[in-house]
Amino acid sequence: MAIQNLNGSSSRNVFLDANRGIHPDCQAIHRFATGSAFGTTYQTVWDDGGGIYTFPASALTMSCVSDSALDTMGLVIGGLDANYKPITETVTLNGLTPVTTTNQFFRINDVQIASGENQGNIQITNGGTTYGHVSALFGVQQSTVYTVPADHTFYITQVDITSGTIGANKYGYARAVMQLFNGPKLRFFETTFVTSQLKFEPVTPFTLPAKTDFSFEAKSSSGTNDFTIYINGLLIKE
Repeated sequence: MAIQNLNGSSSRNVFLDANRGIHPDCQAIHRFATGSAFGTTYQTVWDDGGGIYTFPASALTMSCVSDSALDTMGLVIGGLDANYKPITETVTLNGLTPVTTTNQFFRINDVQIASGENQGNIQITNGGTTYGHVSALFGVQQSTVYTVPADHTFYITQVDITSGTIGANKYGYARAVMQLFNGPKLRFFETTFVTSQLKFEPVTPFTLPAKTDFSFEAKSSSGTNDFTIYINGLLIKE
């Protein structure tokens, strides 16, 4: 959400000033996600859980529904159209009855309720595939999945990975995944760890070009583990 800055003076801290609305071409991005019971096969870290996230093959009208009849608030969906241009739509939930979007979404980056507190799990789907999810009482989607809009570059400056790993000879795996526009799919930055948290703050930000699909995946060396990932960076219009 854009913030109107009435002062206009720079703090000389680009991260602070991006949130203050001083640099209109620069937006702070925070991605946070948690997941439980990750097994020994890689799966995407987001709160819907289960397997690898599927990106839509084309722009789709989405169906939005809760598993609680009490959820009748607005649901704000932020994503990209078929040209990777940002779009936002607010739909009014109708509890257990699905409602559809007017816009067609090629990518979904953010989902948040507009008021109150969601009592149920909210799913955003098309054809049986889930593209967005808000867990009960969370109010906002937690996901490492992100697609860079057209004419923008995403500069990642911080990644924190936390694991619930316990027990001898048991550890967690995590790796980043990026699909370049009209290019290869790359899995990289794979790390293993048994400590509770890893923090990465590259001196030179990691760069994601326009129209790149990005996510983090995790798995356990044995049994199951819980994982939490936080990503911080700047989205800059080029």
